[in-house]
Amino acid sequence: MKNILIPTDFSENAYSALYYATRLFKNEPCRFYILNTLDSEASVITGKTDPQLINESKEKLTEIRHTIVRDTEDYDHSFESILTTEKLLETIEKTVKEKGIDIIVMGTKGATGAKGFFVGSTTSNVIQKIKCCPVLVVPEEFNFEEFLETSDTRKFFV
Repeated sequence: MKNILIPTDFSENAYSALYYATRLFKNEPCRFYILNTLDSEASVITGKTDPQLINESKEKLTEIRHTIVRDTEDYDHSFESILTTEKLLETIEKTVKEKGIDIIVMGTKGATGAKGFFVGSTTSNVIQKIKCCPVLVVPEEFNFEEFLETSDTRKFFV
């Protein structure tokens, strides 16, 4: 069974990465860990107390789980939510080790252009600092397409 970590900030982009990962591994049994981290700066920015933020995050994680279970009901996938007030990078490293994570899948709102591809700061930090596990970055509004194997070349094309 594959163990896949999906950090989320509850954006559409984060859900798209989760959805993409479920399609990519649709033929394999997988356990998806949906991770949301809150730090003390969030309460300063929003003016809400930590308990308020924690309750909102719990509700949003429950909503994501219900939606993705409905979207993947024909797959051999299970989903577990993780909510913490620890820092993201530390939590990812700890979760990778404790849960035996095989891959981290994240969305990004990077911009593509002639000069290259730019990745958001959170995703960039994860790519640069998490060395214990591969990271798959799913660009904003990227639609999943099946890999097609050709009989001539035995190579895969999207």
